[in-house]
Amino acid sequence: MAKNPSIPSHGRAAAVEAQANHLYNEGLHFHHQGDLAKAAAAYEQVLQLVPKHAEALHHVGIIAFQEGNHDLAAGFFRAALAQNPNMAGVHCDLGNVCKEQKRFDEALQCYDRALALAPNDADAYYNRGVALQAMGRHEEAVQSYDRALALSPEDAQAHNNRGVALNELEQYDAALASYERALALFPDYFEAYNNRGNAYRGKSEFEEALASFDRAIELNPRFADAHCNRGIALQGLGRTQEAIDSYGRALRWNPESAEAYHNRAISYFELKRWELALKNSQQAIQLRPDYAQAYVWLGETLRKMNEFEAAIKGYEVALRLGHESAELHEYRAKSLQAVKRFDAALEAFDKALALKSYPIGLCDRGNLLLEMGRYEEALQTYDDVIAWEPALSEAHHNRAIVLADLNRIDEALDSYDKALALNPDFGLIHWNRGLMNLRRGELLAGWRDYEWRWDTPTIGVYQEKRDFAQPRWTGSEALEGKTILLFAEQGLGDTLQMVRYVEKVAALGARVILEVQPGLSRLLGDLPGVAQVIERSPSLPSFDFQCPLMSLPGAFQTTLASIPSADRYLKADPARVAQWQETLGPKTRPRIGLVWSGSTIHKGDRHRSIALSDFGALLSEHCEFISLQKEVRAADQAVLDTLPQLRHFGAQLGDMADTAALCELMDLVICVDTSVAHLAAALGKPVWILLPPIPDWRWMLERSDSPWYPSVTLYRQPAGASWQAVLEKVGADLHKLAAN
Repeated sequence: MAKNPSIPSHGRAAAVEAQANHLYNEGLHFHHQGDLAKAAAAYEQVLQLVPKHAEALHHVGIIAFQEGNHDLAAGFFRAALAQNPNMAGVHCDLGNVCKEQKRFDEALQCYDRALALAPNDADAYYNRGVALQAMGRHEEAVQSYDRALALSPEDAQAHNNRGVALNELEQYDAALASYERALALFPDYFEAYNNRGNAYRGKSEFEEALASFDRAIELNPRFADAHCNRGIALQGLGRTQEAIDSYGRALRWNPESAEAYHNRAISYFELKRWELALKNSQQAIQLRPDYAQAYVWLGETLRKMNEFEAAIKGYEVALRLGHESAELHEYRAKSLQAVKRFDAALEAFDKALALKSYPIGLCDRGNLLLEMGRYEEALQTYDDVIAWEPALSEAHHNRAIVLADLNRIDEALDSYDKALALNPDFGLIHWNRGLMNLRRGELLAGWRDYEWRWDTPTIGVYQEKRDFAQPRWTGSEALEGKTILLFAEQGLGDTLQMVRYVEKVAALGARVILEVQPGLSRLLGDLPGVAQVIERSPSLPSFDFQCPLMSLPGAFQTTLASIPSADRYLKADPARVAQWQETLGPKTRPRIGLVWSGSTIHKGDRHRSIALSDFGALLSEHCEFISLQKEVRAADQAVLDTLPQLRHFGAQLGDMADTAALCELMDLVICVDTSVAHLAAALGKPVWILLPPIPDWRWMLERSDSPWYPSVTLYRQPAGASWQAVLEKVGADLHKLAAN
């Protein structure tokens, strides 16, 4: 039987190729219709017939890319190029894969190869621009978009992206022109409206920005980015609550928007709603742990909440994430300064100034040097700032503070006057000038400036400001038959010093209600002139006038010659005195009361308090020593435990009435500048007060006595010296006293 003739091999190849091409065209048909499954099946059949079919490999890669499988897509594109390296479209598609994988350098190489093969490929130029934009190379991105648009001038998306790149370059007018062209081609292009709003926002034209964002939202109500950007524009217009509402809508449509949380945190920060600001910053960071700017605002919020250590950690995370700026170093420096880490703060200020030369930053560095007690360096710094920026009132002001602390009074006054000439309503300048004048005995001028405390939010006493419907008594209003509320506003010592004026107010015919801090009401209950003593409360008795205690000297136009300075104006409860007498037992030696430290929260505490380990040098067998301190610091407690000759009753001192009764039994009180110094002096007890080189204003300068308290002797620490010299002088005088 004869055999059938065989089919020639070239014929079989042609048949396979024809079938493969038919299947490939079927795949293209399905692909164009969006039926990826059928398209993929057709392409796979092609590859079963012709495994090296470059076009099929390319299109299988396209389907993988469309389905988000970038690694698989890259493999097929490279396989296609292995068969035909001259396929410009495949190079471009491989570039798109690399771009999605954030391998931007490889993406650019792919686009460049595509353009070498097809110089007129607008898509390749467009995608190249997108990659350059993602790399932050915005000028090159604009050039690439320009080439794309030269080839395809009706590409609205290219016009839009070109605008975004120009916006990053802060070329806002050019960006707006690009957005307008995109919108002319595609009037409902909501992304372009959003981006146009950002350009207007960059120009601080917030109304125009708002209109663009509103149009974007009108076209796409669920466009979270536009809601977020709208909030930023509203912030720029000062419409903070509306901004918060807009961020809320952004988060409704995109709960994962770290930017919306971050910007809402800034809005709450502006409203001083610290807890909400903190919560939103934390939410932004939770969504994006590498969000450096959110860490900056987290730190700023914590700093405003006086959580300085936590603020420092936030700033340091931002720095580790690469967000380095002069402002960030300055924020960190101020927080370090607040926790007394002065050397680290100085280093942070230096880093800020290395990044940005600005007078206010140098002035802040001078403020740190001033707090460190490096007066000459601080003075030189302020001189440098003034030479740089003569109109900076803060520099003249702070220079005056240094000069006052150096006792160069005339120069200080000149600097205060220059500062006020530049900024007449700057309350802090008035306040500090007032303190200096009080310290040098120019009381009338001092009282006038002292009243500026109520217009100076940066000082602690401002927090005591009260808003009463009743008028303030200034000293000129008639009080006959009227009720006046006199209220404490600062520390216990301030109250004890100024209650001497209560009797003078009552002598004007007023019924006096005295509002004081907890712990003072029982002591002051029978103060001459007082009708009623109360502790601070939301509900107050009826009154006609009101006046803070620290304003009474000014109201009475007090001078050095007219200070009400009776030998004593307070008295201890006799029953309490008897109880303490029983506790102490018979007196066999002079009794000396000691106070070596004050409150740790006092701004000048590190200058006025003395460690018990040093203060203990005063102890001797010739006297009986009694601690008048209610609270003892941990370091001092360890020393106190080794000093049985110093009797301590801290737990038994319930309030100032107890301390007053114990003071009454002392022959002498030796103390640093605390409320007990005022208490003992107001009781008429001999008081030796140990003062730092720059004392509080009420102790004035140089003199060893006090016009406020006849029984006080002042021991001043020499400038640049330690407490040892003062303690040696006190010890010698105490020895003389005991010998007598």
